Amino acid sequence: MEKLGIEPTLLLAQILNFLIIAFVLTKILYKPILQLLDKRKKTIEEGLRLTQKMQEEEGKLEQKKQKILDIARTEAKEIIEEGRKQAKEEEKEILASARKEAEEIIQRGRFEVTAQRTEMEKDVKKQTVALAAAMTKRILASVLTTDDRHKLITKQIKELSKQNQ
Repeated sequence: MEKLGIEPTLLLAQILNFLIIAFVLTKILYKPILQLLDKRKKTIEEGLRLTQKMQEEEGKLEQKKQKILDIARTEAKEIIEEGRKQAKEEEKEILASARKEAEEIIQRGRFEVTAQRTEMEKDVKKQTVALAAAMTKRILASVLTTDDRHKLITKQIKELSKQNQ
């Protein structure tokens, strides 16, 4: 091997040095690096599991949220329908009350018109009697004597009083 330029003692020394360095590196550096890599791999795997678990939880929460929203929408629709029903009932009650009040107003108006008509008829009769009496006085003043006039007026007033009652 010397012909090739390789010295066996140096080669043996280099192999021995290589084995010592490989042994030292394996014990001091390689195992701790492998342990560090294993630890990092486990940490990454744990992080991935947690991420997956969080995504699953997020999906479940989204489903719960959707269910709650659906329930809220349904309840809102029911509340709106109930409000509409109540509004219709109140509308009917208000219309019935308004009709009743209108009927009462019409009845009061009819009563007042009848009362006013009766009062006006009485006033017209009184005025007619007064006018007739005045006309009779003038006519009788020119035709009859004073005593005859008194007797006739008294008689007429009594008859008119009987008719008015």
